[in-house]
Amino acid sequence: MKSTSCSLILAAMVLLLTTSNGCKTYMHFKYGLTQPREETPAKLVSFLEKHHFPTENLYMFSDSLSYCQAIRNPVFIKNMLGHMIFDREGTLLQRDTTQCQWSGYDKIKSLSSDSTYEKCNGLRLDQVLAYIQPFGKNTTPGNVFTNSDFTVIVTWAKFIGSYNSRLFVLSDAVELNTTAQIRLIWLNVDMQESWKLKSEQKVAIK
Repeated sequence: MKSTSCSLILAAMVLLLTTSNGCKTYMHFKYGLTQPREETPAKLVSFLEKHHFPTENLYMFSDSLSYCQAIRNPVFIKNMLGHMIFDREGTLLQRDTTQCQWSGYDKIKSLSSDSTYEKCNGLRLDQVLAYIQPFGKNTTPGNVFTNSDFTVIVTWAKFIGSYNSRLFVLSDAVELNTTAQIRLIWLNVDMQESWKLKSEQKVAIK
């Protein structure tokens, strides 16, 4: 089943994340890493508030089909639990592959509309926007389409706990940037109760 294979991709990614930084028990106690489970918008907002993470500009996949279509894209899955920067034309900027997935603070802080950046083929901003919808408090559906010099999409997940702090710190880089108008989107990648997934479609960390 396609949804199952999509879930397995995410599970494999999570396993790599945890095993490369110590055992699962250590990750659980230090960062609050938990088994992926179905969430709701209310639970996600509560989690963000508890950890003092941003609660504006929140987005999620519209449904399980949108989620699976997105993560079947090799460029998107490569950037999962990380960030993507798109220029004004909606073209993805190339990331420095020698840096870890958490890097990006300095680049975002120094983005300039007058500078030229290396581009990456295989994924465009409009492709991502077609799959997502806003949620949470102070939701304004139209603001994602406002014209900006750059759009930064950060993908995060409740099940990686406080490890999300390495992602949410990028909001500081956006605020400190004085040379470009940057639109910031926090895209959640947790499974959702509203998707009505079958048991064999759900992610589990072994």
